[in-house]
This record gives sequence, structure tokens and C-alpha cells, in this order.
Amino acid sequence: MKIQTKTHLIWTTLFLVISSACGDKKGAQTAKEKCAIWGSWEIQAIHWITKDTTYSINKAQPGLFMIDQDRYSIMWTPTQSPREPFKVLSQPTDAEIKNGFRSIVFNAGNYEMNDSTLITRAQIAKVPGFEGGKQYYRYTIQADTLQLTMFDETYPDGTKPDWYGKVQTQFVLKRL
Repeated sequence: MKIQTKTHLIWTTLFLVISSACGDKKGAQTAKEKCAIWGSWEIQAIHWITKDTTYSINKAQPGLFMIDQDRYSIMWTPTQSPREPFKVLSQPTDAEIKNGFRSIVFNAGNYEMNDSTLITRAQIAKVPGFEGGKQYYRYTIQADTLQLTMFDETYPDGTKPDWYGKVQTQFVLKRL
């Protein structure tokens, strides 16, 4: 009987720890939504939305968005075609380096969020000097599909890019 009681106590404790792992002191809805976004997501499509037109890559090249309770990371290819490998991987030419730099976007760091907005702060970024910069996303989740729409970016010095207010970048992602 004592073994069963201890086993029951262990399982009950384990259940409570797991079920409260997504807990958030700011409220149940926020905690539930935070947990819903946690995980790894694969970019399926990218849409650049302007006032007049939407430019789309409907079959996006490999890209990932990963997020947990403290950190995020996003890596994506802003081109329709696959990235071109260096002819000699350990000795790229200047032109290959430039093309490689332009063919990928990434940053990673920490974030804050509410019920519809995710604000990321880069701790490492492809673009030197963007560390400390913020990107602002609206997000929605339906089943295993995440729509993440970047509508704002602020550089570490407080300035904004030229595209601000003109273009939004929407990612359509599937949960991995």
C-alpha cells in the first residue's frame, strides 16, 4: 500500500508540474497562447504586403522559427530559388560571400508577447549592429498553422528602416 501511495504521489506531482509548465502569472489566456506558439515551425510561404500589391513566395525555401518560454530564433531565405552553394565550400569568392549574405535572414534572442503581438529583441543577428533591435509581429494560430506578420522594426538607436509603414512581411508556418 505504501508503494502505491508513493507512486500515486509521484505521478500526481509529475502531472501538476507538467500541466503548470506553461503557467504565466499574467493570466491564463496569455499562458495558453504562449504555450500554443512554443515549438518549432517551418516556413511554408512568405508574403510581402504593400498598400497596392502582395508579393508572394508560395513554396518558400527552407526556413525555421523556433520559440520556447524564453528565447526565439528565426532563419529564412527571402528568395524563390534555392541558395547557391559555394564552388569550394572552404574558399568562397567575394561574389559568393555577397550572394550568400543576401540569400539568408536570421536573428535570435529573447521576446515578449501579449494576446496578439510578439516583440523580439535580437541578441545575435545576420546584420552586424542589429543586436538589441526589435521586430514586431502580429500572430494568429489555427491548428498547426501559424501566421506571423512583421509590421514594424526598430533599430538599436531607435530609428526605423525605410520600409516601415510601407511593407509588412507575413510568414505562413506549419508546426514541426
